[in-house]
Amino acid sequence: MKIELRRITYNSALSQETSAYTADVYIDGELAFHARNQGKGGADFFHKIGRWTEMEVNQWLLANRPPRSFGRFSYDHDLEVEVGDLLARELERRRLKRLMRTCLVTIERGQIYQFPLRKRPVDTIISAVRATNPDAVIVNGASGDVLAQAVEVLLSQK
Repeated sequence: MKIELRRITYNSALSQETSAYTADVYIDGELAFHARNQGKGGADFFHKIGRWTEMEVNQWLLANRPPRSFGRFSYDHDLEVEVGDLLARELERRRLKRLMRTCLVTIERGQIYQFPLRKRPVDTIISAVRATNPDAVIVNGASGDVLAQAVEVLLSQK
């Protein structure tokens, strides 16, 4: 079962205790749910559109995803957790794309580094970074796999 979010609308101004968003949840390429949260600390709302029920998806996730731990608490993986993970990944991807407009972004020693461009050519900054660390992975202009790797590094640092 491949679960993905599309048509994500996120509003940081309305996000108080939880993320204020709307999104379409697709399962195996088919629209399954409309998801939303008002950002005031409540649970996510899922409006069934496709053939799957929330209970069926939760049972599949329970069987196929490991439980989560937060401190000394543990909880099962369900649709709300899955959507939260996908939303966090998309928000980090968007933040990284915005950052790359004004900075050179690299992955070095398992961390994300940013070097402001300040109207300098990006090739000049890349040359300087490569001179000090030839193993640095340049995220700007790289393939989608490198961008996904950078998002994973950002998520692991939270």
